[in-house]
Amino acid sequence: MTCGSRRQVVQGALGALAGAAIAPRLSAMAVQPPGPRVIACEEGFSIPELIDAVDAFMATRADKEPGLASLIGPGGKFPRMPQLLDPKRRIADMDASGVDMQVLLLNSPGVQIFEARQAGELAALANDRAAEWKRQWPDRFAPLAAFAPQDPAAAAQELERAVTRLGLHGGIVNSSTHNRYLDAPEFWPIFEAAQALGVPIYIHPREPRTDMLEPYLEHNLQGAVWGYAAETSLHALSLIMAGVFDRFPDLTIVLGHNGEGIPFNLDRIDNRYMTMHGGGTGKLKMKPSEYFHRNFVVTTSGTNWSPAVRFCQDVLGPQRVLFAVDYPFENGVEAVRAVDGMTMSDLERGMFLHANAERVFNIPPSRTASDW
Repeated sequence: MTCGSRRQVVQGALGALAGAAIAPRLSAMAVQPPGPRVIACEEGFSIPELIDAVDAFMATRADKEPGLASLIGPGGKFPRMPQLLDPKRRIADMDASGVDMQVLLLNSPGVQIFEARQAGELAALANDRAAEWKRQWPDRFAPLAAFAPQDPAAAAQELERAVTRLGLHGGIVNSSTHNRYLDAPEFWPIFEAAQALGVPIYIHPREPRTDMLEPYLEHNLQGAVWGYAAETSLHALSLIMAGVFDRFPDLTIVLGHNGEGIPFNLDRIDNRYMTMHGGGTGKLKMKPSEYFHRNFVVTTSGTNWSPAVRFCQDVLGPQRVLFAVDYPFENGVEAVRAVDGMTMSDLERGMFLHANAERVFNIPPSRTASDW
């Protein structure tokens, strides 16, 4: 039974009991309390203006983004999914699956494909629109702020505006921007702002960079089958190797899809890295895995497979693994049902489904009956 179904059962039972005249019925009935609050932490969001801009870009400059072109087809348009754009449709889907709140992310490609000015304008517009959703439904949406790394100083300023004035809960970047990752020091004002604000940066996948794309195209592996994880894990490891977390030790990076495979390879990464450096850590202060344990958290978007989730909890600790659906690209009902079937202690389940998200994204704890 999903969390949403459990809540409906309890609410119906309590409604019937409210009119009962015979007190012993209260103790005679075994009322099953609902499950913990459910916060899904990688849920796609967009605005019509951004989709229009992507379509216009791809109509004339698809050669600049061959990976995206390969996914939507020659002359194709970006999918205008109503679930990305309509908050009421989204809330109905959340209710059907038992998801109480979504952490909203501007979905791929985000603003990464545009020139600096247009990218910044679209990011600010998307943040304003997401903030409006939050104002109308504060218990349902916790948006992250888009920003345009094309202008790092302006990106840092937009992140600060979105967090301090709009009340957003962190930043979102859809991996590479013009074939570059955020490991280069010129982008570090973004990390400086995030650390100062005490908010995380979510690195969301997109297809591999143009300079790495060709081998993936041969067998159509550039998307979610494999390319997304390869692209995003390389971005994350590049941040570690560049010394980002020595410079910003309190910075938190969020990765979806159970850490894009990195947790499964931490031992080998350490082993080979330290072998390269004669048993030491080279220019880094710590082993790569130590940064991952300290500075990263992972969500289970699209990967709510019990062995993988439990492995990440075992390796990283249950405090660093957060539930996600990857709506609307994954089925929320199936994701919540999968979690219902996982073996966890009550403490672990509460951390996984809501407490970790509340801590990482600065979401106020719920005081509703769904947290019984």
